[in-house]
Amino acid sequence: MLEKFDAFQIAKQYYWHCKTLRLPKFMQEQLLRASSSIGLNLAEGSGKRTLADQRRFYSIAFGSLRECQAILELEKIEN
Repeated sequence: MLEKFDAFQIAKQYYWHCKTLRLPKFMQEQLLRASSSIGLNLAEGSGKRTLADQRRFYSIAFGSLRECQAILELEKIEN
């Protein structure tokens, strides 16, 4: 099921990449929570029956992505 969900596959790779970054411990922990939240919410949303429920989880995933982007920007990580 998830193997054909492209957004989840990208989120999974993103999480793996985030795990390799060297950051202060508190930022590393926050980045890992936020980056894992992207994939987890995409996966959970894909299992919801109604479009409204799916959108809610996808919106949470997008918010987690923005959180990751903010952490990377604060730490001056561009790539």
